Amino acid sequence: MNLYDLSREVRSVLKEDKRDIGGIIHKDKLAFVLVDGLGWNISRGIETSVEPIKIQSIFPSITVTVFATLLTAKRPGEHGILGWRIYNREEGRIVNLIKTLREQSIELDTFFTNTDSVFLMPEVATKSLMNKLQVVPYYTYWDGLYKFKESLENKPSKFIFFYIPYVDAVSHQYGPYHEATTATAKDVMKSLDLLSTRFKDKYTLLITSDHGHTTINKSVNLREDIEFMKEMEFPPYGDARSLMFKGKRPLSVLKKYGTLYEREEIERLIGGTTNVPDFLLIPDEGINVVYWEDDMEHTYKGSHGGLTKDEMEIPLYVYE
Repeated sequence: MNLYDLSREVRSVLKEDKRDIGGIIHKDKLAFVLVDGLGWNISRGIETSVEPIKIQSIFPSITVTVFATLLTAKRPGEHGILGWRIYNREEGRIVNLIKTLREQSIELDTFFTNTDSVFLMPEVATKSLMNKLQVVPYYTYWDGLYKFKESLENKPSKFIFFYIPYVDAVSHQYGPYHEATTATAKDVMKSLDLLSTRFKDKYTLLITSDHGHTTINKSVNLREDIEFMKEMEFPPYGDARSLMFKGKRPLSVLKKYGTLYEREEIERLIGGTTNVPDFLLIPDEGINVVYWEDDMEHTYKGSHGGLTKDEMEIPLYVYE
């Protein structure tokens, strides 16, 4: 099972068509918690009242891509959001979604429109892909946890979504195996486990993640690669662990950084044909490859977006 399969089951339950039921959800009311950055590699050391199931993220293993899949029940190759930098084919330019979402929401054809659903999101993330949905902002984790409890107790919503970014933020800074990351993950899961156990008779509660993290030991600045800069026909987009290129020929100089994939294999990975790049670079384990100046500002010790087990394997906790 992967997150695309799970999104189809959520849609089937919420829309009551029952076409894509996979045997995970058995109640009419559903609470879905997304703990950003909680990979299987981190979750293995956390004790909870239920045993997690190992499932797969989707590729690219990027938060905005996962959000788009969860909101549409479509593969990345179908909804076309393949990372924080996307290629706008109509305008022939690369769009930075992080900057765009600071100023405006982006229209997305989500199946949650006109459903009895509520989305609990950090205040800084309320401009997002969910402008037509009921979004309730929160300001700290404890505020969010309180509002989640209040929603479970007092609001008869059929679907409650709670997004938690803190494990991801700490893992980026310290790496996935650092004690700061594992302590954050344990604290988050301890409080969620208590709440989920309390309300599992009323709701099916699912706790999962968008991706895991892999340890980063090296960051490569493509602008310093003279051979690449001479050969480049169009700037890369995507992310530091999944770089995408438009061009008439392979950028052979990139092979020293990782594995290059061409269109047919890329379509298989993303599950569709929308905005498919001509070439895809998956950097070797432990390497971030950056091109844009704002990406160079970060010295991440944990990262994601690629295809390693640490990035793709995530836990699914089911409380019923």
